[in-house]
Amino acid sequence: MRVTIRAPHVRADDKIRTHIGERVRAAFEHVESRVTSVQVVLVDENGPKGGVDKHVEVLANCGKLGLFRVDAKTNDLVASVDAALKKAQRAVEHAVDHKEGKRRAETKHRRP
Repeated sequence: MRVTIRAPHVRADDKIRTHIGERVRAAFEHVESRVTSVQVVLVDENGPKGGVDKHVEVLANCGKLGLFRVDAKTNDLVASVDAALKKAQRAVEHAVDHKEGKRRAETKHRRP
């Protein structure tokens, strides 16, 4: 799995890049054979002004399963990375489970 980090207008030091690499590998470790590449895009929309403006977009390419695009926005870059990767993990796992025919157990509805 190839991991690419793009940070066009954000200072992404080694600490954040290492965190992203570790989180990507942890998020997709049990479906790693299905994920060919992951691109993480970091954007600080307001620059030094602050606010809820740390936008992270994750693009996970899963070959025949498709391309999954999710994003998250908070006031902290690390929190945005974690939230976006959690969403991506759920989306890819759902697609893999659906492809393999695994479905959630149907809930039995009680009559009133």
